[in-house]
Amino acid sequence: MTSDALQQLEELLETSLPPEYLDRLNDYPASLLTARRAIDDSDAEGTVAQVEFLDDLKSVLEINLEARCETLVQPDGIEQVWPPQFLIVGETGSGDYYCIDAGREVEGVMQYDHQSVQFEVFADSIDEFIEMLEDTFCDAESF
Repeated sequence: MTSDALQQLEELLETSLPPEYLDRLNDYPASLLTARRAIDDSDAEGTVAQVEFLDDLKSVLEINLEARCETLVQPDGIEQVWPPQFLIVGETGSGDYYCIDAGREVEGVMQYDHQSVQFEVFADSIDEFIEMLEDTFCDAESF
């Protein structure tokens, strides 16, 4: 984990990253490092660690900076900015993000739907989120 990226993320969020999130990055699930996203088991779509649950803080920093460059336009035309305390930890591959609330007001992992411009709790905890990813992308024998 790079301390420079950590420092920049904490400055961006204006708070420290949740310890449970940092713990999972430090002890990243081996099953997700190699879990391929493509249905045909090719590496054409990358791994879960490269998309759904990013395995390094440099990638997390990049995606968070990118999301904060654009305004979010709701279906009724109202524009808003990315909530400053929401840390993007991955994406769905179809334009939606997975994020956590570094301000710790919302528990669990949320999914941001870019079409409805809404956040919904997707998993009650990071561990549940990881289990869901393993169930979706990993063979039962591999974890």
